[in-house]
Amino acid sequence: MTLGKTQILNNLLYSLIILCCSVFTVNATSIETKNITAVAETKVFYLVRHAEKNQGADPSLSEQGKLRALRLANVLSSTPLNKVYTTDYKRTRETALAVAEDQHLALNLYHLADLQKTAEVLLSQQGHILVVGHSNTTTALAERLGVDKQPLIDDANEFDRLYIITVDHLNRAISTVLLRY
Repeated sequence: MTLGKTQILNNLLYSLIILCCSVFTVNATSIETKNITAVAETKVFYLVRHAEKNQGADPSLSEQGKLRALRLANVLSSTPLNKVYTTDYKRTRETALAVAEDQHLALNLYHLADLQKTAEVLLSQQGHILVVGHSNTTTALAERLGVDKQPLIDDANEFDRLYIITVDHLNRAISTVLLRY
């Protein structure tokens, strides 16, 4: 009779262990799936000001600016981008061109006049997105994407600021990195 009770208790114990393992596996899978979904819905924006330019109303990049544009393409070469946005000025298009060509992407234009709308369009996108702007728009756009107030870009001398802004699936900035390139 004692052996029967022991066998019954062992069977109950094994059943309990199997049940616990099943529940843990289901919960772990559920958590893992949620994390994978959240990562898949994460957006990363790369914001830069155009590279050094020549003088004039709508100038092209200077020789130094062309080298900086190539450097940007090199910095982003291992980052698969989904889109590239620029304003409709030679200097921004030329800054983005090497990146776009390297990644076989078209240039998409955005308008300076409505940065809030631009931020909304960007936040509706998925993936990794490069945005090339100007000294007076890059930090403002970063702030509209959820970054804390940023120091203004020195219009005469600063061409190497690269913001990397990670936004979660709820369009909240969760990480901001400032690099120089």
